Order: sequence, then structure tokens, then C-alpha cells
Amino acid sequence: MKHNKHSNLSKPIKGFYGRNEVSLLGSECLQIQTLASFIGDQLRDKFSLSYVDADHASNNDLIKKYSSNPFIKTFINKISHKQFEFFDSVYNYEENGFFDSTDLILVNGNHEQANHQIVIIDPKKKTSLLKRKASLTNVIALLWTNSKKEIPEYIKELIPEYSTLPKFLVSDEKGIGNFINLFLENRKPKIQGLILGGGKSTRMGVDKIFINYHGKSQYSYLQEIMKPFCEDVFTSCRADQSSLFSNVITDSFIGLGAYGGLLSAFQKKPNSSWFTVACDIPLLNNKTIETLVKSRNPSKLATCFYNSNTDFPEPLITIWEPRAYPVLLYYLSLGYSCTRKVLINSDVEIVKLDNENVLLNANTIEESNRAVELLSDFNK
Repeated sequence: MKHNKHSNLSKPIKGFYGRNEVSLLGSECLQIQTLASFIGDQLRDKFSLSYVDADHASNNDLIKKYSSNPFIKTFINKISHKQFEFFDSVYNYEENGFFDSTDLILVNGNHEQANHQIVIIDPKKKTSLLKRKASLTNVIALLWTNSKKEIPEYIKELIPEYSTLPKFLVSDEKGIGNFINLFLENRKPKIQGLILGGGKSTRMGVDKIFINYHGKSQYSYLQEIMKPFCEDVFTSCRADQSSLFSNVITDSFIGLGAYGGLLSAFQKKPNSSWFTVACDIPLLNNKTIETLVKSRNPSKLATCFYNSNTDFPEPLITIWEPRAYPVLLYYLSLGYSCTRKVLINSDVEIVKLDNENVLLNANTIEESNRAVELLSDFNK
């Protein structure tokens, strides 16, 4: 048996810059920059967008200035925007992290690569495109620069699947925008459910995940109401509890409570969104879950409810997007293991409830009895 030196971890979906990236190539840079702006204008209200290009113009004055600069990085608050400048080597992982919060990265394919490509059919740039044959790994659409709508032989040779690809005129801003919108919608991460049940229930005296509030254990009840909204439902637990449940994710981040359970889930499936629900929320119901799922904003780090009692986002019922994984790890590296702190200090979608009683967190016998009373009132 071959010996593996490293753990076989699931890898997040990443291209050269981020999760969703599309290069535009096959025409002049001005045409590409204009097209990128058109696409950005179409999608900016729904998605967060980034653009990658290169500047090959020589500027001897700047080169001279930076060669004597003692700082490898500078940050300038421009008031209208913030500017970072790097004067030393930037490693790929640093560039990748910069784009973690972006839904779509458009790339000038004449200079840089991306894991998806849109090719502009411009015979004047035939030679340039032929040089970039190796970059055409996953062409998703073709664009005509004129209304003749002819496919030149060089395109047929470079892109054998040309006949099956969507085709648009470069001037069809709406059509191209709708196509990219559908591309992003189809790549929206699937939701996995995660019942957080790894606590020791020391204040309650009995394991909260097995308390019967609804004619069945809380574990069975939460599985039942979460299944319609999730691709699959897992239970987060300690290793010594794993035999008690089906479909478990045992803690690989030990001693961190719900924070460790969420990180363990992302470690297993880093490309999924995780809908976490604490096992000690007895009043949670199907309608409340549906409200959060319908309000989900994948362009944010997470979608959660607002709790007026704390005046903070409520971390016990939250949909965490894949982009949250590196953020959670970063907070952990700073010595924090509080999901609420991450929500407070991040760009999240906050949803308000008409009846916040459903957020009642029952950790003690008294709180459990109060939940039973409220359930009785709900059922009258």
C-alpha cells in the first residue's frame, strides 16, 4: 500500500484567481475592456465583480521610484477607495485570498488566464489567439464582432466543440449579461444541512439533541424539517457520539464547540454552503427555515436572522457560504472562536422575523419548560 505523507483533504474550487472566473480573449484589449464593463454593468446589482488585466506600458519614472522604495507593501486610504500596492513577490495563495469575496472575476485573456473562457471571433487577432491555444481549456461561449456570423476555420480548429457553444454578437449586452447570470446561478453552491449536536449539555443535565418537544427526538425533528431545503443533512458531534447518529461529521477541530463543528463541515465539503442549526432551538419550524432559505444571498458571507434581544446577528440558525471557510480559519488564527463575532464583522445578509420566539435557545431546565409552554400556545 502506498504511503501518503499528507492528509487527503477536499480542495475548494479555485481557478487562477477565484471560484468563478471567465477570461475574455480573441480581440483587442480595448474591445475586451469595453465588453467587461458592459457585463459588469449588467450584473453589478446582483453580484460582486472583479476585473483582472495587465499593464505592459513602460514607466521609467515609476520603476526608478519603486526600486528605491523600502516598503514591500503600501496601503493608501484614498477616501473614495482604498489602494494597496505590492512591490515584492506576491504568492498565488495571496492573490487567491484577495478575490475570496467576489462572485465573478472577469479576466483580460490576452494577458492572464482563467478557468473558463469566452472567445471573441476577431480575424484581426487570429495570430494572438493561436498563441493562446493552451489557455482554451473550457470555452463557454463565442462572440461575433460582426453580423455575418461566420465561424472561421481557425476557430473550428482551436475549438472543436464550437457548434454546441452559445453564440452572441459582441453588441448584445443584454444577451451576454443574461448568459453570465445563468452561468453563475448554475454554479451556486448547494446547501448542506448541519445539526450542531456536539455539546455536553452540562447545564441541561440531559443531552439536548434527544429531548422530545415534538413527539420525537429533537434530532429526528430537525432532520425532518431541514431535509426539504438541503441536499443532505449531517449531524455534527464528538467522536464518542458518532455511533448515535447517521450521516455524521465528527469534530476535527476539538474543543471549539459550534465553531469547530462548522469548520469540520467545511473541511469535509469546502464547496458547499452549510445551513447550521443548533439542536437546542425547540421552537424552530419549517416556515422559519423556509424564510431563511428564500432570503439567502450567496453573494454574502452568510445569511442569518437578526435577534433584537442581543441586537446582533443570530449565529445559531445561519447559512454559511463557501467564502466563509477561510474567514473562519483566519479568525481562529487570531484567537477567536465565536461565530457571532464573525457575523458582526463581515458582510452578511440579515433577515428580520415577525416572531422572534422561534430563536429561543433552551440550555437549562427552566428554558426548556418555557419552550414547552410556548409550543403549547402555538398549537392552540
